[in-house]
Amino acid sequence: MKRGQQGNSILGELPHILIFLLLLLVLLVVVTRFGWVHCSEVPGNWCEIYCKEIMRSHSRVAVLYGNSGIGDAQELEYKIRQARPYTYLEMYDSEYLSAGMLDGIDLIILEEMDTVSFTQALAIRDYLSGGGSAIWIGDAATNFYVDDYELQKARVMDDQLQYEAEVNNYTLDDPHYYENALLNASTQRGFYFLSEVIAADFVSTNQSESLSLKIVNRQNLIANGISPAFELETSEFTVVAPNPQLTNIIAVVNDGANDYPGIFETRYGGKVVYVAFPLEKANSTTLLMNLLDYLITC
Repeated sequence: MKRGQQGNSILGELPHILIFLLLLLVLLVVVTRFGWVHCSEVPGNWCEIYCKEIMRSHSRVAVLYGNSGIGDAQELEYKIRQARPYTYLEMYDSEYLSAGMLDGIDLIILEEMDTVSFTQALAIRDYLSGGGSAIWIGDAATNFYVDDYELQKARVMDDQLQYEAEVNNYTLDDPHYYENALLNASTQRGFYFLSEVIAADFVSTNQSESLSLKIVNRQNLIANGISPAFELETSEFTVVAPNPQLTNIIAVVNDGANDYPGIFETRYGGKVVYVAFPLEKANSTTLLMNLLDYLITC
């Protein structure tokens, strides 16, 4: 075949090539949009192209933090911004958390906030039951307190009980039933009613001079590309008892003597991934990226 004929043949095939590439692009968008394939699983910088150029949107991630508990929320914020600059990251002080505040958030990360009010815990539960996702770190939401709003609401309910008792001519065994029930509940240490959300019970906060993370489920996408075992840059971790029927353990923490659940996932409304140690102390950008990629797209 002469050179001119070859050139004409290539030009003739060009529309078919362009159509093929366009169809391939559409297919990539569809499978990424519906979560069949995560953008990080496509070679090249597909995540950045998909988020910035095609969808022109960013996932909203909120780090919920307090003033006590395992972890350093500010350090975690820095590492997320370094690893994933195209994600819209917000820092939420849990003190101001209330119903509806998490509307529009794609993922919440709970760290350095062991103490929450019942109002704040209900906001977290309602967000997750509505399909939101979470990375739950360490002892987050294991210590409850009663705020003024909750106390006033309980007293109003007690007044209503007292009124009904007087109208119906009977005596209440406990005229402060709701107030006392609320105060008694706040003395419990643990996830309390949030145990059903995380599918685990809180046991204790432990310390060890040497902590390592060992992957036990390499099939999970969170474990993709991570070393089978490596040292953690922290001495703190939490011991929890996950429900084996509702959770999938991905990694364990070893303190030199025993293995404890280190990373596991469950579902409530959306996905919930629990991490027993400060995530920023894993010293693994891959683990951080895998967790974010697993739970959000952009």
